Amino acid sequence: MNSLEQLLNLLNVPGLGPHRIRSLISAYSLETTIFNLSVQQLCLVPGIDMKLARHIKEYSKFDYGRRELDNARKLDTTIVSFYDNGYPLLLRKIYNPPVLLYVRGNRVPPRGDCVAVVGTRSMTRYGKEVTTGLVKDLTSLGLTIVSGLARGIDTVAHNTCVAAGGRTLAVLGTGVDRIYPAENKKLAQGIMEQGAMISEYPLGTKPDATNFPRRNRIISGLSLGTIIIEAGTKSGAILTALNAVDQNREVFAVPGRITDKQSVGCNRLIRNGAVPVTKVDDILENIEKQLNKPVRPMQQNLELDLNREERFILEKLSHDPIQIDALAEETGIDVIQLLSKLLELELKGAVVQISGKQFLKSGQVFIQ
Repeated sequence: MNSLEQLLNLLNVPGLGPHRIRSLISAYSLETTIFNLSVQQLCLVPGIDMKLARHIKEYSKFDYGRRELDNARKLDTTIVSFYDNGYPLLLRKIYNPPVLLYVRGNRVPPRGDCVAVVGTRSMTRYGKEVTTGLVKDLTSLGLTIVSGLARGIDTVAHNTCVAAGGRTLAVLGTGVDRIYPAENKKLAQGIMEQGAMISEYPLGTKPDATNFPRRNRIISGLSLGTIIIEAGTKSGAILTALNAVDQNREVFAVPGRITDKQSVGCNRLIRNGAVPVTKVDDILENIEKQLNKPVRPMQQNLELDLNREERFILEKLSHDPIQIDALAEETGIDVIQLLSKLLELELKGAVVQISGKQFLKSGQVFIQ
């Protein structure tokens, strides 16, 4: 067996699981054929008792690993092990990371700048609008959007990112060959063209209810921060936020009306220390120093009601300061009159005044 076949077979041993497998590999190395070890040798490893050691020794379905690899190749699916250089670095740092990741679509960069966006399946119009706006902004900055392909907020997050031409990762509670919910099959195709479908579950795994809470740790584990947009009291998104806390990652929450049941979870998260989000800058302020590829401050068009003279003045300004006398000479406008116009532009948020009667265009405004 090669190392991937052995890991697949070990995961197929009843009761063994990722944590104990990592303990075995740590004790005996990836090159060791674990199934050839004696019961006594196996029991020397923390977490391996006599019962588990016998399960390992009695295992006989060695063709499973080879068949799983063959089926993965037929589906253009890559299986990445915890011991590969291509394994995501952030995910490697969490408690009990997956031993294997099935990746269908594009390669997942080990140092990708990811942000998770999750929320309720029963979203409101407000939740949809906020998700669309935030994901558009995050995608424009080159960040990868991670979510769970569930109905509601997750679907809007993936759809918005795909439409904007960005990279998005969908972490599944099924095998990567089983798209759930079924209505997201077309979306899944778009995700694979620009990003990837990811799962720790073997091919063919059905959408069992117990799988989804477990996959939430991968959503948060891949990400520098997790944004919760609408979540009720028992929402799975809250579990993802709690995983992020355990993983020492940032937790962001979009505040909602106190009368909306979909916002109960978000408002409670904020009360307990989550960063309230009203714009993308609230997110960047907390994760920008951790990004592998720094992003430039976003520039936004401000729709200003400017008259012809104000527009003329604004066109003469740049993001470098200019002294009032020099600007008066540049525009041909009297200094007193120009100061009055600049004050009006400053009140509209189009101009910033700094010391020494110097003026510059606001960072949020540019002239087409």
